[in-house]
Amino acid sequence: MKKLLSLATVGACALLLAACGGGTTGGGTDATTDGQTSTDAPAEGGVIGVIPKSTLYDYWTSVQIGAENAAKENGYTIAFQGTATDTDSEGQVKIVEDFITRGVEAIVISPVDPDALVPALERADAAGIPVVIIDGQLNSDVPRSTVSTDNVAAGALAAQNMAELIGEPGEVAVVNEVAGSVQGMAREEGFTSQIEKDGYSLLNTFFSEGDRNKALNITQDIFSSHPGIKGIFATNEGTTVGVSLGVSGADKAGEVVVVGFDSSDDILQAIRDGVVSGTVTQDPAGIGFAGVTNAIKAIRGESVDAVVDVPAAFVDATNIDDKDVQQVLKPART
Repeated sequence: MKKLLSLATVGACALLLAACGGGTTGGGTDATTDGQTSTDAPAEGGVIGVIPKSTLYDYWTSVQIGAENAAKENGYTIAFQGTATDTDSEGQVKIVEDFITRGVEAIVISPVDPDALVPALERADAAGIPVVIIDGQLNSDVPRSTVSTDNVAAGALAAQNMAELIGEPGEVAVVNEVAGSVQGMAREEGFTSQIEKDGYSLLNTFFSEGDRNKALNITQDIFSSHPGIKGIFATNEGTTVGVSLGVSGADKAGEVVVVGFDSSDDILQAIRDGVVSGTVTQDPAGIGFAGVTNAIKAIRGESVDAVVDVPAAFVDATNIDDKDVQQVLKPART
């Protein structure tokens, strides 16, 4: 039943991606780095500023692809600019202020901090620039729309699949990203609530700051202090890669169930190699597409859904090569 639910969700993601140009990645601009923007000459509709939580992960490259597709479809272009880490709220504020000065038509952003970005985004709103939140939240009434995955439900999906894969209760661990991260804490909440219902015991949560090397070291420490550990849930891309490296290095592939979050080439290869049992993947291109689409609706004075839930899906060795799954994992520019 759990796998059937996850596969149905993949179908929903693929339907959204059909509007974004699903397929294999190709063409277009590359992901940006700190302080750089990516946009062609302004189209007739103008420029929309898109600010990822960071440019640290492959995830945000897919968000960029979806955002570019939505802009192109509607006669706009995007300026895609992010910081090098997903803890740099001051850097995000500076980018917002720069976009206000440039007079972009709208701002689509994944806030590092739901409070620290409020003043800057309220200034954008006061300047007549609509604000749309993607993959996150803002503690303000300013956003016209919030486009995100239900991270609590996604964490519960991870727990359901881990319990099914392990088969009998035991000790499991959560390696989270950044303490206080809206997304990471919600995923942990959903996971821990569900896994405890299934009779498993939890170690204290570990935090990797999303750094694969720190996650690797944490995993090694877990094996040293809890040799009987049955499963590890990693809450984001960098953490999942680090945990997989720790499991592989300890020769525990197949012995410890690893459930990750998000997807990248490294994670997908770890699934193929049997090191990672599966990963909960969002639809980043779908999130980028829906975020920019709603921003354009706001620019045009059209009604916009206040909340848009883009579902997540569980990907493992049994469905990784399915066409619908590949459309989510490898979005294409249109």
